[in-house]
Amino acid sequence: MLGALANRGPDDIGVVRAGPATLGHRRLAILDTSAAGHQPMAGPGGELLLSYNGEIFNFRDVAAELGLDESTLKSRSDTEVLLHAWRRWGPGALERLVGQWAFALYDARSRRLWLVRDRFGEKPLFWHASDERLVFGSSIASICRAPEVPRELDPRAIVEFLTLRYVIAPRTVMREIRKVPPGCWLEFSETGDMRQVQWYSPRFRGTARPRRRSADETAETFGALFGQACRRCLVSDVPVGILLSDGIDSNGIRASLFESGRTPTSFTFRLKDGAPPEVPTGQGGEIVDVPASPGDRWASLQDALSNLTEPVGDGASLATWLLLRGARAFATVFICGHGGDEVFGGYRLSQDRFRLRALRRLAWIRGDLLGRTSERYLNGSDSPESRRSRLRTVSEREAPAAALYMVDRPLPHTEVGSLLGDRWPEDEPYLQTIRRLYDECGRDACDLDRIQEVLMRTFLSENVLSFADGVSMAHSAELRMPFLDRDLVEFALDLSPSERVAAWPGRANTKLPLRRWAKSRLPRAIVTRPKRGFQYGNISDLLRQDGRGLRDRILGARAVRRVVPGVERWLAQFENGEGGPWGGTLWALLVLATWSDAVQAS
Repeated sequence: MLGALANRGPDDIGVVRAGPATLGHRRLAILDTSAAGHQPMAGPGGELLLSYNGEIFNFRDVAAELGLDESTLKSRSDTEVLLHAWRRWGPGALERLVGQWAFALYDARSRRLWLVRDRFGEKPLFWHASDERLVFGSSIASICRAPEVPRELDPRAIVEFLTLRYVIAPRTVMREIRKVPPGCWLEFSETGDMRQVQWYSPRFRGTARPRRRSADETAETFGALFGQACRRCLVSDVPVGILLSDGIDSNGIRASLFESGRTPTSFTFRLKDGAPPEVPTGQGGEIVDVPASPGDRWASLQDALSNLTEPVGDGASLATWLLLRGARAFATVFICGHGGDEVFGGYRLSQDRFRLRALRRLAWIRGDLLGRTSERYLNGSDSPESRRSRLRTVSEREAPAAALYMVDRPLPHTEVGSLLGDRWPEDEPYLQTIRRLYDECGRDACDLDRIQEVLMRTFLSENVLSFADGVSMAHSAELRMPFLDRDLVEFALDLSPSERVAAWPGRANTKLPLRRWAKSRLPRAIVTRPKRGFQYGNISDLLRQDGRGLRDRILGARAVRRVVPGVERWLAQFENGEGGPWGGTLWALLVLATWSDAVQAS
């Protein structure tokens, strides 16, 4: 199992046994790179044992709150501070921590084990339980090295994977492997009892609090908290860099760090023969361009996709893998803009909210006039008329749930059916998890609150953060996201909907606090630029380059053929690929085939 985690921790390896528990660790040394940071680490008195992945950016503040100083600590690592914090506060320590983490902590006195994950799932944690043993680890591949763990895809989870191109916790694509949900801890006793607690869940509160700030005051408060979040991400004993695109999120990070007088080297990605991202000059720090050719993309597929912690069908994963491969020689830690859209309301949310409101009013029109529009923007497995009827009966705040809205369009029900045929499990309805997540939103949540809360629990945690961790750890690197900082997120959750996203559609009507703060710090073109996808090429480029090789790779994966019997017939419809959910699903099938073959062969 530790061998499968070698890339995640090339600097050190350790194993400890205590009664019924065995903990192993592969270390990527970032804070206190000396042997004093060795893991698994024992706490004061030796009763607590910890295997911990991640960084606590405010560990010095936590140490001060605990009354600890250099004379009482054996290391300069956040790991030791976490052990002291857990001994004092137990799970109550988690609310005090700022950072990203997944850890296993064993208490030898009570003979209990905790598996704990951070607020949004920036760090992964998987587990398998049988009658005899509990197995856990930072990747599915590591758990599959345990001899009792079946290496079989889960047909029910595959329905969700084909639909969304990722799988939502606690499920994974594997039949008997689960993942700890973001913001959760699991407690296991020696007798096999398990308790799960959701210690954190993002809930917007802006509708319950009257607006008391001007737009300028909001932007000023945002800037202060954003600056703190960016500076926290610099806590490291190894070199730090910035992953820089031409968007406002990563350029905002660079501008904020420039104001603090600490601008690390930035790294940009482009396909060869393409223009590099447009980034402002005069903000300090070197900018290193990392180009990649179409041949590089094809040659890297096997390594990039097979080393994901779990399969995720997002083409940006390959470009990020290539970018980090080029940047890794310069730094170990990289700061990026992930989370800004989900937390502050980016993407097309102003347009999509406006469209949903219009569709709700137009849903009374009968006949075929809105048929295609209903199919395009109202998700579901029922008829377009039934979807319009569902939308007619709900309030504006409930419209996203009625439409089963998702920022990334799911593969239509009919297409999922053509892939699965008679292998579609009867107890796995189309988009059932999305229905459940909308049902769990607060009763008083407005339409935007519901959209963003579901967005954070799906596309952010299960897609963006999952592949970000996988491709970075494949290069023994760590990504950090200031937009997911505890205090900055709490500020966002207190904002009213109108403070986040304007009611009318427009190019710059989203992420309003960030844009207002950035007006005096970034070029107008960046501040007003609409959301653009990562410029990484698409599946059509790979099809044109070697369509037969791509199809053979998918069809040659036995595990995929067993659970997706219609895949050969479905692939036959693609000549040069398609956009939208069809191209995304084709990419997801390529990822699943490459990844599952690697897991089966390990």
